This record gives sequence, structure tokens and C-alpha cells, in this order.
Amino acid sequence: MYTASKIRDVYAFLAQNYEEGDEIFMFGGAYILRKTLELIDKIGLLETENLGVFFSIWGALHTGKIHPVPVGTRKPRIRCVGFWDTAGAAYNQIEALRIKDTDLPSNIDVALHAVSLQENRREFRPTLWTTPENGLGANQVLKEVWFPGAHSDVGGSYERHELADIALFWMVGEIIDHDLFEVNTGVIIRSSQPHPEPWGAPQPHNAYIESSWMARRMIHAEQRLESGDITPDTNFHESWKFAPDTLTLDYKMISANIVQDAFTSDWSPKYCTLNAFEENRKAHWNHQRVCYFSSIFFLYVPYNEL
Repeated sequence: MYTASKIRDVYAFLAQNYEEGDEIFMFGGAYILRKTLELIDKIGLLETENLGVFFSIWGALHTGKIHPVPVGTRKPRIRCVGFWDTAGAAYNQIEALRIKDTDLPSNIDVALHAVSLQENRREFRPTLWTTPENGLGANQVLKEVWFPGAHSDVGGSYERHELADIALFWMVGEIIDHDLFEVNTGVIIRSSQPHPEPWGAPQPHNAYIESSWMARRMIHAEQRLESGDITPDTNFHESWKFAPDTLTLDYKMISANIVQDAFTSDWSPKYCTLNAFEENRKAHWNHQRVCYFSSIFFLYVPYNEL
């Protein structure tokens, strides 16, 4: 119910605020956003005055029926979506609205997805995109790149965030390269990890082991090689070359040598070329972040002493 209400909230917000000529960008985790994107691709974006029929359409989709969509419903293009390790905490639940969200919707121009190589909770399996049977559109871009680290190593939230910085720099660089919008790179750089460990080399978190004992009983352990999500065709980020092979917490974890052993002896990983912003940040990775402070001193003198 929570997921469904959030999908409805996002859809209603867009329907009420979108105007012809607006550009839509979505960034996040982002199971709910992916369902919303598929919903827009399937039925379009209702005019505000037609939102009254939304629940009828919703109910029809949920039961597998067809409900007519009002004339004049808009079909906006989504300029860009950028997601970090879209994992299905709801992976084994009934698909919301019977909408399949693995095929890249035809209404998206640029789709970017940073995926975790070392997440090891079964209920956090990634929801990967697949190319539709008829292929991508003429100018459509789909980039799904796998990064070292657990779910939150890639998406962020840990106190030390070198690995999350690498994924963020990739996302920012792609936004710049595709001329999507202007990014304040100064803010991005200043928010990066001070005094970082070498590029790509930090130990990943073992998300399963670090979960509470009660959570472990519910989520179970399964690395993404076992689940079949990592394949010989996976697109690895270059930082994977520098990830440690010896892990501090190695239960149900993978490293580069384990992946290599899982495939044929003549298999070689496919690494993605760093974009220009990534190259710049890698070159300046070990430079100490410098903060400048200015101090203003006030001298209080009572008026009657002047």
C-alpha cells in the first residue's frame, strides 16, 4: 500500500505541474520512480481536470483490465533518469499495477543506472533494465554500469563515502557529456570524502553481516553472482580493477578474482571508459580538500564612551 500511494503521489504531482515544453528529470533509488515512469509510458500524463478518472484507470491496470484514457492526455518525454542501485525491497511482491519495469520505457531519452557489485542481501536484488525487443529508440541512451561496494556504498549514506563519490562522479560526468543541464561541480567536489583512501580501493561494506540478527533472518544472504545478475556481459566500472581481493568481511561477498573464476578462463571483464569529469576527479583524487575561512571580529564600544 505504501508503494502504491507513493506512485500515485509522484504521478499526481507531475500531472498537476507539468506544462508543455517542460523537461522532466528523475534521480533517486528508485523503485517508485521506475514504476511511475512505466505508468506514464503506458497511459500518458492526464490533464489536471481529468485526474478524477485516475483511480478507475489505476484499478483497471491492477486487475489486468483496460480502461479508456481521456482524449488530450499528454505524452511527455522524460529527458533523463539517473538511478543508484534500484533494488527491490519489494522484489518478490506482486508487481505494482502489473507493470513490468525492466524494459526501458520508450519515453526516456537518457537512462543512467549505477549498480552495486557487492550487495549481498537477497531481498535487495537489483532491478536491471533490459533493451526492448524492438531495440532502443534512434537517440535513446541506456548506460548501466556496475560499481564496487554494497548498495549504500554505491548510493551513499555511510560516514565514509569514497565509493559513493566514484558513482556520483560518473553520474555527474554523464549529465555533463549529454548536455542535460548545468551542474555546479564545485559543490559536488567540495562534498567529496576528505583524505580519501586510494581510488577504488576502500573495503566494501558487508550489508548482510552488518544487518541486525532479526533482519538477517528475513532478508537472507545471496551475492549477485549467485543470483545471476552479474553476467559475462556486465559493464564494469574501471574502479573495479583496484577493488581489494582480500575482504575484511568476506561472508557471501565477491571480489574481482571470484568473478573471474566464475566465468571461462579466457573471459575478460568489459570496462567502461571514464568520462571527462571522472578522469579529472581521478587525477585529483588524492589532493587534500582545502577549506578557506574568513573571520570578522567586532569590537563593541558603548556609545557613551565615543
